[in-house]
Amino acid sequence: MKVACFVNPLVQARGPCFNFGWVEALAKLLQPLHRDARCECMLIAGSWFKDWARQNQKGALLTGLRTVCLDELALYRRLRALGALPTALDQTAYQADDAEHPALRVIADAMTREVNGFKPDIIIGFAGQANYLAKLWPSALRLHIERGHFGRDPYPFSMYFDHVGTHGRSAVASVGGLNLAYPLTSDGRALVSAFRSQMEAAFEPLDPFRSQALRRRFDQLCLLPLQVSNEFSFDGLVSYRTQFEYLYDVLAAAPKDVAVIVTEHPNGDPVLRRSGHGSNIDTLRRTFPNIIFLDELRQCQSPSQLLVPRVDGVWSVSSSVGYQALLFNRLLGSPSSTELSNVADATTFEDFFGRLGHRKSTNVNADNFLAWLLERYLVPATLLTDGRWFHDYLQRRLDAARRASDPIDAFVPTADADRLMDAWTVKTPSPLTTPSPHSEDDPSVAELITNLKAVRCERDALLKSTSWRITAPLRLVKQAAGRA
Repeated sequence: MKVACFVNPLVQARGPCFNFGWVEALAKLLQPLHRDARCECMLIAGSWFKDWARQNQKGALLTGLRTVCLDELALYRRLRALGALPTALDQTAYQADDAEHPALRVIADAMTREVNGFKPDIIIGFAGQANYLAKLWPSALRLHIERGHFGRDPYPFSMYFDHVGTHGRSAVASVGGLNLAYPLTSDGRALVSAFRSQMEAAFEPLDPFRSQALRRRFDQLCLLPLQVSNEFSFDGLVSYRTQFEYLYDVLAAAPKDVAVIVTEHPNGDPVLRRSGHGSNIDTLRRTFPNIIFLDELRQCQSPSQLLVPRVDGVWSVSSSVGYQALLFNRLLGSPSSTELSNVADATTFEDFFGRLGHRKSTNVNADNFLAWLLERYLVPATLLTDGRWFHDYLQRRLDAARRASDPIDAFVPTADADRLMDAWTVKTPSPLTTPSPHSEDDPSVAELITNLKAVRCERDALLKSTSWRITAPLRLVKQAAGRA
């Protein structure tokens, strides 16, 4: 089997370093395939990654892999000449109906000159980026991967490999949502039940609201996890231009007796500010007394996850927290244009707030869908380190895709029941600890402190350098002359 992994080589809207993590993740996926299953593997990225790997002592990630390093600046200029904005290429690929889009043809043409006849059976790309190469390798199975819906501690890290598409065009958007015709077997029911119990136990001691008594002040609690702007997984699905617009729209629709608990994305910019030119939190609290924002939530890496078991419902555009709401049997609301709308209980504010607190304590349809996620859609990371298993899984996916008349049938069972139970409920991260009370409560302040520490390190290195010691007499003479 031949496998190619591809990450958009161009500079992203959020900066030149945004894709480093995903290239590293794909290289780690390929290494077990190359080492254990003797697969021929190719990694395609921008030339910046090879420099980054060398500078960060991660050159071993590329050992044994065929690498193609594209000149990102030359590609940028060619795409810009077409009138397209290269930093928005991910959104362009998501919206394009096929590989004939001019910008995508440029990527394919650049690749043709570099791959030296390599023809993969499978292309793996992050969040739709595999579509860039549909023109170059039309017969290859394209798998779009991203972090799984249960992927941050204390959940076991997982990924999905979706050959249908991403976000609103994904398999989740195609299976009929909670009406998915998937048989809930005794093994599937046991897996969902064990996974739910495992996560309930993991989150039980982590209650940031223990001293808040919010239930005494409000009839219902709604969680609003803010996301990241300038990413097509948010901007491409809704009309909001910023997270503040999104926040204000939800607050304006929420009844006064419903607490809207707001969390900021750990990788996003701060939205709620108490000081400075963009201060807004005091004004918001005067206008919307039901907004709840706790400074200590900024101390957590994934604050939204802590709150799902403690609220009545979640409203989200594309956050994985929406799927976690299904796991804990909480009401889920999402705009009708999103992937989540296919599994949501409500797609309008009126319906969502009207039904908040009235969802049944158990939902058989949700368990059917969750069983499909755990048994066929999501892949626990502990399995991916076994190159022989991973090769077998990809081969089964490839064979199923070639013979399936319905694309959904190409999602094969990930592993046998015992191995899945072990991966989802036994090999899980250690329980989270409560965050340090000394953590900074504002991401902007934390960034400034990090920069200050870096400057201090440079200063200390300078003061200890040989050149600084050698020139010490000259500085003393200059100081004496100045005093004179």
